[in-house]
Amino acid sequence: MNQVPALQTAVDRYSNALAVPTMLEKLHPRKQGNPGNAGALAPAIVLTSISAYEGFAEEFLAILAAHRGQNYAQVAKFVTMNNPTVATFESKLKQLLQWPANQNWEKQFSMSVWDPPREGASTWITQRTLSWNETKDQAEGWMQVRHCLSHGLVRGYRPEIWPGPLKGTVQASGVLRPQKNGKHSLSLHGAESCAHIYRLAAQQLSDAAVGYAALASLNWSNCPDFAL
Repeated sequence: MNQVPALQTAVDRYSNALAVPTMLEKLHPRKQGNPGNAGALAPAIVLTSISAYEGFAEEFLAILAAHRGQNYAQVAKFVTMNNPTVATFESKLKQLLQWPANQNWEKQFSMSVWDPPREGASTWITQRTLSWNETKDQAEGWMQVRHCLSHGLVRGYRPEIWPGPLKGTVQASGVLRPQKNGKHSLSLHGAESCAHIYRLAAQQLSDAAVGYAALASLNWSNCPDFAL
């Protein structure tokens, strides 16, 4: 193959792709009650942040595979994925690098997300801490949210019935805010959790990969992380 780009290229492009959901987040008035047209910002953040993650995962895997000596045809086949979640990205990296199971970082990893309030509550001030396995499960749930939005099964800016997944066991409703009559809502806080999960998981897996492969460290300082 021709000269292979540095893996930092994938991070830099991911940073560019996250500029839009970052700006959308800042547009929200953050007031209690009906947000009006601003309610469309939460589903837009989910759609754009997950799309940015998917582009990053594909590009990072392609560059890493090229660094490992794969040719164009092999790389193209390797990075062919449908809606890659955090678990998908992890599986592909383990396949490529032959990672051992149960690495230390998996046990040490933790991150915080907004904890959806119970039905009838009016605040999102609490957070919960996720382990690595819980992070992967939450990412699966948010991918189901994205699926429902992109296929027009819901609108995402009001309480709705969110359909279950066609495959797998993680429900979109499992990461959303419960409402009356079996409905769930997305809201800005949920969208922030979604973007935060995918962004931090992307960094964790990528940093672990370059460390294991003894490649140059990645610089994430310019990449928005949607900190809570």
